[in-house]
Amino acid sequence: MDPDDSVRIGYLVHDLSDQAVGRRVAMFREGGATVALVGFVREGRRPPPCPDLPEGPLVLGTTRDARLIARAASVVLARLSTVHVLARRLMGAEVLVARNLEMLAIAVPVARRIGRKGGRSPRIVYECLDLHRLLTTRSVAGRALQSLERSLARHADLVLTSAPAFVVRHLGGLCAAPALVVENKVALRPGRPPAPPTPPTEPGPPFRIGWFGNLRCRRSFDLLADLARGMNGRVEVVLRGRPSPAVFPDFDARLAASPFMTFGGPYDGSRDLADLYGGVHFAWCIDFYEEGHNSAWLLPNRLYESGHHATIPIALAGTETGRFLDRNDVGLVLPDVEGDRLEAVFAGLSPERYGRLVADLTSAPRHLWTSSPDESAALVRAVSGRSGPDRPPKPRPRPGGPA
Repeated sequence: MDPDDSVRIGYLVHDLSDQAVGRRVAMFREGGATVALVGFVREGRRPPPCPDLPEGPLVLGTTRDARLIARAASVVLARLSTVHVLARRLMGAEVLVARNLEMLAIAVPVARRIGRKGGRSPRIVYECLDLHRLLTTRSVAGRALQSLERSLARHADLVLTSAPAFVVRHLGGLCAAPALVVENKVALRPGRPPAPPTPPTEPGPPFRIGWFGNLRCRRSFDLLADLARGMNGRVEVVLRGRPSPAVFPDFDARLAASPFMTFGGPYDGSRDLADLYGGVHFAWCIDFYEEGHNSAWLLPNRLYESGHHATIPIALAGTETGRFLDRNDVGLVLPDVEGDRLEAVFAGLSPERYGRLVADLTSAPRHLWTSSPDESAALVRAVSGRSGPDRPPKPRPRPGGPA
């Protein structure tokens, strides 16, 4: 594609420190787009380096984890004070991709202002990957937030999500825009062959369970700590990533009181995955943070990362992740984890059984876990609305109206 004819994407994100943002930027660029990145950072964090975006992001401010009211206030402030700044920064963008609801609230007036100043309003894509519990409850606050989401979503030309259950359970009736599912697969970059599976050379025991990424589920911590304690060294738990300070204000104390459990700090998802997953036998893909709703519907990054690196994903039956593993005859799907049932699973686990699980995983099609450059190009065409890779959209003014 001619660089002058590349798709121009303005990407508005609620947490620039989330490594998944860098992966999405890389996917957009691999698909032939140029990207302008703007958004907020979490308190105490910095945006990770983004080699696919040398010019860096525009930081709108700082927010706190799990503080929806404070984040809403930041959004209101951004709408009042920075819409004109963002419109100038994003002038010429064909599409604004808003990652989560608070950024959609900013994208709508920015698109309108660009349309007034530049003659063509960009398309709006609502990237809905993580539903706050208020979006799934019938409380007064929940109904108010849901009403706001419906009002904003009617401006969207496309809804982007990562698992079919989000479409079926929530997004399907939200607005008239079509929904596109793009799974959180590991990207295979041009010129880099797929990494070979790297299961641990020693099958165990001790068997090591890795819980990696955003650590925000207190119940998962308790289950894994109890398992490691009860197995008395036959199971070890390795934690890596960022514990949520809102969920774990006492993280260090809890870790110190949990034998056979270690924490290795944050990691670089662009470089460290092979070493992380190659050092454990199983990946914890169970989450109770938004139990019955978001946690049951998502397909997490760690599912694809573990499958790609031949580390056995552990999921709960009845969840979208569990159904994914059952459908593809891979992984370890548990009926439940109550009482001592989790411990019973690992007490009866032999090296031979583990070897069969690895064999099933390594024989599964690689496209289950990894995305190709063709998928990146298809994503860019979908968000831009181009009918082909080199055909720009026709100018289309967007009607005004309340946000």
